[in-house]
Amino acid sequence: MRVTFFLDALDAEDDEEDLDGLRRLDPDRDWRSFQRGEQVWVLQTYLRLARAGRPVELAAAPPGEGLIVFHAKQARALRRQRHLLGDAVLVAARADNRQPLIADFEIVQNGRFADGRRRFHVPHWPQPGLLPRDPARGTAIRRLVYKGFDGNLHPDFRGPEWRELLAARGIEWVVDAARFAGRDTDSQALDWPDFRAADLVLAVRPEGRSTNKPASKLVNAWLAGVPALLGPEIAYRELRRSELDYFEISSLAEARSAVDRLLGDPGLYEAMVENGRARAAEFTAEALLPRWETLLFETIPALVPPRWSRRVPLALRAAGRWLGRTATLRPAR
Repeated sequence: MRVTFFLDALDAEDDEEDLDGLRRLDPDRDWRSFQRGEQVWVLQTYLRLARAGRPVELAAAPPGEGLIVFHAKQARALRRQRHLLGDAVLVAARADNRQPLIADFEIVQNGRFADGRRRFHVPHWPQPGLLPRDPARGTAIRRLVYKGFDGNLHPDFRGPEWRELLAARGIEWVVDAARFAGRDTDSQALDWPDFRAADLVLAVRPEGRSTNKPASKLVNAWLAGVPALLGPEIAYRELRRSELDYFEISSLAEARSAVDRLLGDPGLYEAMVENGRARAAEFTAEALLPRWETLLFETIPALVPPRWSRRVPLALRAAGRWLGRTATLRPAR
């Protein structure tokens, strides 16, 4: 079955010329181009499958057949071109968004939302171009880093108390962050792939902030060979098998306790690095690629409904799913 990745290109003067430039990107070389959900889930997946020789296409105008993979944020753009859809099967990458009701199938980033029939879990791609920690640093802890958008860092770790606490232990606190501003985000100020001089990673969101995020901070820490101090989030807990996977923290006091424990036990630090190296093998780009191939070329095509049912107008299909959702107690996400 034909597989097309849809990216809305209404802002481009020449859609095809714009798409040609995107087709030439390399995620590991051009990592700054893969920070928004549309690029991570749609463009990056297309590029990695295309480079693996799979028959995939990238388009700004949807074809009238096959599978169309799109980002939930671009559901409205896809609806604007509904006259072109024919009997195409719509596969949405939901990411952090609510359920896109026009989708026939969904790809979700946390296992709790998957049902194996219409919703399928595929882990988030790891950080493109990741540079792991320099092993020559040994078990010394001299630099603790946060990598992410500044609005996603808990206030406890923004003030002087945390910085002074670390400084008293000979640890530098490095915030590799920028304000998220959509297309206008200043990515030039970021260095997210570089963990070469990092000894610990911390990522704790403010209270009340959505925790339906992927486990990217944990997976990237495993791949980088850096122990992680992470907040109490669903995605991390789904992957946790032992305390060697990461320290769960929700306050400055718990973070201090975790840091002191690692400072006092170099063997624990080394064990966490080794454990992370073993766990990371499941989440490399090379390991995730077959999961995408199986889902798009085998699993979903085998579940595609009869052709007549896909001729139902998008508005009616969406209304039916809305009614089905409100008639159950399943989370709307």
